[in-house]
Amino acid sequence: MKKITVVLGLLAISGLTIAGCAKKETVKPEQQPPAAQTATQTAEQPAATAQVQQPVEKSIADIQKEFLTIHFDFNKYNIRPDAKTILEDNAKVLSVNPNVNVQIAGYCDNRGSVEYNLALGEKRAQAAKDYLVTLGVAPGRLSTISYGKSDPINTANNEKAWAENRRDEFHIAQ
Repeated sequence: MKKITVVLGLLAISGLTIAGCAKKETVKPEQQPPAAQTATQTAEQPAATAQVQQPVEKSIADIQKEFLTIHFDFNKYNIRPDAKTILEDNAKVLSVNPNVNVQIAGYCDNRGSVEYNLALGEKRAQAAKDYLVTLGVAPGRLSTISYGKSDPINTANNEKAWAENRRDEFHIAQ
């Protein structure tokens, strides 16, 4: 009889344990709760109030810093290969800043007469302008001026200084 009582007791405990566990309800993907549907819908749909960021316009001073100087050989005004690369970069600056006009200033070293250097500086500035036009820059956006041997950036009288002074600079025209 003890065996029957023990077996019945175990069966009772097992039955209560099984009966006491609640049946778990499975949620199918089509039947998501309303809160989950809203979260999914908002994540998939673009926000109606998203703002497009406008590009930040550069100041004239910032654009001016992007223009690089080119240099010339003694008594020459032809564009050197290293200067062509710089002029291509300057043309890119002009293409992304279509409202900017540039004055190309031609300079020479301090050897030779004032008249000769003014003429050579003009030829140097014109050569740079012509090359920029071949790269697609509108000629109306470019002007030239010659400073000859005035306004040197290096006042020493040696080859290094002379080479630094034989240049074209690019200044934004107001």
